[in-house]
Amino acid sequence: MADGGFGFSTCMLAAGQLSPEYRKAEPGMFNLLFGAYGFPVGLSMCVINGASLFTSNIAYMAAACIQRKASAGQGLFVLLWSYFMNLAGALLLVQFMVAGHVFYHREEFTIELALKKTSYSFGATMTKGILCNWMVCMAVWQGNAAQDITGKLLGIWFPISAFVTMGFEHCVANMFVIPLAMKLGAPISVGTFIVKNLIPSTIGNLIGGAVFVASMYGLAYGDWETAVNSAAAAAWARATGRPRTGGSSSSSLSSSDSLSERPDPYVAALPTTVTGKSVHV
Repeated sequence: MADGGFGFSTCMLAAGQLSPEYRKAEPGMFNLLFGAYGFPVGLSMCVINGASLFTSNIAYMAAACIQRKASAGQGLFVLLWSYFMNLAGALLLVQFMVAGHVFYHREEFTIELALKKTSYSFGATMTKGILCNWMVCMAVWQGNAAQDITGKLLGIWFPISAFVTMGFEHCVANMFVIPLAMKLGAPISVGTFIVKNLIPSTIGNLIGGAVFVASMYGLAYGDWETAVNSAAAAAWARATGRPRTGGSSSSSLSSSDSLSERPDPYVAALPTTVTGKSVHV
């Protein structure tokens, strides 16, 4: 996924080139500068140009399965295909960056960042992955809600700059950053990259997109709302021997309460069927 690689390269070649003394003396300002410009550019290109990003596809496929617009098998196919294609694109861009000497004499911060990303515990990296994709999928949601390029840029920019500023873990960005650092001389093995960062960040991104965005919105607005109310009514009837009454029962919900029939930008972007091709953000 070259767009994210271009975006993170911008971060590392701009704010990342500030002196170590300044970064240490003014960590807040450095983090703000690092997050404000760069990676938002990458996701903006993905959304506006229709690229297929694994992390946003997590929410798309979870929502599609919740709304019964895709089977679990179709969703898994899209996720696996986009994951490995994003990995291939990131590694290809690494080769271009190295061949072009883009980071020549400017590799210190990239190596420092990669070493930092592979130094955390599994749980810490996974948690930061959850928080990251929660914000990424909300950024995509907001970008889809806008009808013009200016609105899309604004909807995407703030959540993405926030997650980069806070140092969360995005598995696709890490597919580029850490292999690039390894090519530039970072003492990181492939095994360390996979075990210490790629696996936990991927798991966290899956949870963040599927649970905290797609499932929560499906529960609040979609078909899951009807399903949960129906299950609650059935459990009440079994426990008490009488049907549950009140506004929260499934009988009070009309068919128009389906998320797919509401003017919601995220679900409106979902395909009617999934044919095996990646779903564009």
